[in-house]
Amino acid sequence: MRFAPLALCATLCLAPIATAQRLELKFDALAAKASGKTEVDLDSKLLRLAMRAAGDADLNGILSGVQAIHVREYEFNKAGAYSQSDLEPLRKQVAAQSRWSQVLSTKEDGETTEFWIDAQADKVSGCLIVSAGERELSVIYLEGTMTLAQMKRFMDEDARHELGDLFGNH
Repeated sequence: MRFAPLALCATLCLAPIATAQRLELKFDALAAKASGKTEVDLDSKLLRLAMRAAGDADLNGILSGVQAIHVREYEFNKAGAYSQSDLEPLRKQVAAQSRWSQVLSTKEDGETTEFWIDAQADKVSGCLIVSAGERELSVIYLEGTMTLAQMKRFMDEDARHELGDLFGNH
């Protein structure tokens, strides 16, 4: 799977404000159908521990406002093992919270990518990325805050590579 680029794009954005409702990433039915799965939930303590272990001050600066990272990746043996309707519960959660704005929706060569952000004043307060291919699905949800300057830095390829290394993708 192309986890590193997605995780990197995802780190552009971060989490809901304290009074906002968190998104629930419940994909038990999808996980049961998958031939492979990766589910990562790093709260602020685990995220800081992972960043300290990586020993990269630049990466720490990029993720300084992130409170949690949630990743769901599923691989399927054959095309059609899941459908877009399997993602409707997540889309309904996002649609029910007016703070979320969809900023990107693409469909190309059988793959769709959807990108939502929660912007509060001059900061991004949450980010959700869903990338669905014929045989793979990735969902990345970041909680916390990130300034526009941090987002710009995160867009740098070297920063995205560093984040991929944090999760063990080379």
